[in-house]
Amino acid sequence: MKYFSQRKARKILDKGAENSDSETLESTLEKRSKIMEKVINSGQLAPYLAQVSTLFNLLQDYVRGEYREIPWWSLGAVSTALLYIFIPMDAIPDIVPIAGFIDDAAVLALCLELVGKDLAIYRQHADARANNSDSPSPGSEKK
Repeated sequence: MKYFSQRKARKILDKGAENSDSETLESTLEKRSKIMEKVINSGQLAPYLAQVSTLFNLLQDYVRGEYREIPWWSLGAVSTALLYIFIPMDAIPDIVPIAGFIDDAAVLALCLELVGKDLAIYRQHADARANNSDSPSPGSEKK
């Protein structure tokens, strides 16, 4: 069987990013639990669990207006990669033993590579926000 190509994965991400809108982001977030379940239960996707969780957090923060420092193409590519995992009848149907998630993993891996810089910046933002919320606010210390 011919392996799913990086060129085909790029084409899927480009087309998906181009066609993404706010509704696409919302739809992706609505499918979060089902997508996470597929990632957890797939040998090819399970190694990406932490990254997929971060991608969902990024989309959620964008939709809520808490983080906007990311190009729209990157948001569209992230949403496309996550929705691609959700769709059982993609380039290699998920029901095909062993090979069923190869294309999903290829699309996800390429997405992570292409948005890596944007994702690193988001992680810094998320870490800084978490550190600020862990610190007591002035005047709230116990006496």
